[in-house]
Amino acid sequence: MSLRIVACTLICLLSTTLLSAADKPDKTAILDAELLKAVKTLDEAFSKRDKETIRRMTDERHISISPSYQFFSQKDQLEALPELKLTLFKASPKKIIHTTPSAAIITYEAQIEGTFEGKQLAKHVQILECWIKRKGEWLEVSYQETPIH
Repeated sequence: MSLRIVACTLICLLSTTLLSAADKPDKTAILDAELLKAVKTLDEAFSKRDKETIRRMTDERHISISPSYQFFSQKDQLEALPELKLTLFKASPKKIIHTTPSAAIITYEAQIEGTFEGKQLAKHVQILECWIKRKGEWLEVSYQETPIH
């Protein structure tokens, strides 16, 4: 299935969910705080190349796509992690969309400096992350960067 079809399906599902959801604002605020804490921890783990934290906070079938790399499993991404060298990762405020109480989509822009396999990373990107909550813990299941020119 192509990423465009998956993205369109997610957007349709999201629209339907948002129109029918009746979440209490205080419950959403608590979910947002938990999720943002998880996102920050995972971002720091990638900056530090902390394999154990990344393994704990991503799904085994984690998909990660950027202009510089594509990984279709957590294992492949962890094996290539030594090739990722980040010197800057500055994110704009994140927008969180809860599709269910245990699933969320996060979007934001970021300024990035660094290399992967010695090649320069895209400097200005739009990021889309998909997270799910399993056994009380937030896990990232997919990550996508799209360059902004």
